[in-house]
Amino acid sequence: MRRMNKRVMPRLRRRLKLWLGERQAFTADVSPTGLAVELMATLTPGATVHGRLLVGEKELPFTGLVTWVRGAEPRLQRQGRAGVRLTGIERSFYALFEGLRQAA
Repeated sequence: MRRMNKRVMPRLRRRLKLWLGERQAFTADVSPTGLAVELMATLTPGATVHGRLLVGEKELPFTGLVTWVRGAEPRLQRQGRAGVRLTGIERSFYALFEGLRQAA
């Protein structure tokens, strides 16, 4: 049986640079309401995070809530992933997201 995608918002596979505090990471995908982050450090579900997302030449400060985590495996050099629901980001992000979407 085929699995249905229940997401309402479009999600784009984009590798965008971001910082969580001073830790650099990258997105695996991004949507208007959240992003999947790839990083070696472990985040805690339910934690609030503060960071900066680089979209093109624009660096956007954001806040978010960690909704899920898949741990890293340093011995295998495999990064972990975390889902972050955006709770605050500049309004210009939405226009930049549309530009990413149309470029797809």
